[in-house]
Amino acid sequence: MGSNTISKQWLDTLRAIATLGVIIIHVSSPLVKMTYGKNMPFWWIGNIADSGVRFAVPLFLMLSGATLLVREYNLAEFYKRRFLRVLLPFLFWIIAYWVYRWCILSPQQQPHEILSILQWAGGLFLKEGISKHFWYIYMIVFIYLFVPFIGKGLQKLKNHVILCLLIGWLVLTFCLRSVPLNMYNWSGDYGSRLLGYFLYTGYLVLGYYLSKLPLASLKTRYFAFLIFILSIAVSAGLTYFFSSQAHRLDLTMYSYLAINSIIQSASIFVWIKDLEHKNRYFIFVQQTISNYSYGIYLVHIMVIGIFFNNGIFWTMEHPLVSVPLVTLLTLITSFVIIYLLRKIPVGKYISG
Repeated sequence: MGSNTISKQWLDTLRAIATLGVIIIHVSSPLVKMTYGKNMPFWWIGNIADSGVRFAVPLFLMLSGATLLVREYNLAEFYKRRFLRVLLPFLFWIIAYWVYRWCILSPQQQPHEILSILQWAGGLFLKEGISKHFWYIYMIVFIYLFVPFIGKGLQKLKNHVILCLLIGWLVLTFCLRSVPLNMYNWSGDYGSRLLGYFLYTGYLVLGYYLSKLPLASLKTRYFAFLIFILSIAVSAGLTYFFSSQAHRLDLTMYSYLAINSIIQSASIFVWIKDLEHKNRYFIFVQQTISNYSYGIYLVHIMVIGIFFNNGIFWTMEHPLVSVPLVTLLTLITSFVIIYLLRKIPVGKYISG
């Protein structure tokens, strides 16, 4: 992280935006899938909302690149810190989601004998990694194994060489765009998973490269903002076009490795980078979300699921009202859960 308040502030801004973006994705995705071909005005609301936050997961990776790849590490200390900060909370939430997933089964579906519970838990892991949003954590834990070596290599390269590597990454992701990547289940096709991990690592390099660029001028920020808006229009428009051509919902443009998603992620990074805010309330809110972002990510799917089971879903009102409302409720509830967990003994080690 940056050594001064200003540089730390923009990192908090981006992390808070990424956290909010992830929640918006998981709130608006059901709207997109449930209304296509049935209620197109509602579908467009979900499509635009979802298209506007394709940067969310890439931004987390770029922030890791900007903050972790700039240092040299004692390997033992680095892995110890990653274990305590990332892996230990993840192990806790794996168990929590197993319990949650068991509780929401109907009584007829719930296994009760130890062997049948273990078989059910193993099947859930193999099928979707326990909860589908955990794919990112599995990936980042794997990538962290190589972060000290990636950073050491990048620090020896000139900026123009890194730029060439990034261009090569863009070309590679474009050429491999039709290759299905197994990012959720653990029932096989590990080569595809490793390929996905490799391709996503490009976002760390992109974050490292952009963080080293000089302060952006006002003109550059305006241009980055314009590119960001255009990326939303391109994603939403092409999603509609591809779906119309295929006569079914086609979410190809939603891929985090789509060129448009990469451009969107880079543009918001450049737009916000080194930007300073003076409103202390705004600073407090973004710092709070940033500090609790990992825990919020881990718990928010459970919160959304509980809300759904109690009728708090996009269907409860017009999407222009329900999507922002459910997003805000999910953010606040997730924060409160992690905040309270951190207050109990050893809670700070397992909450995230």
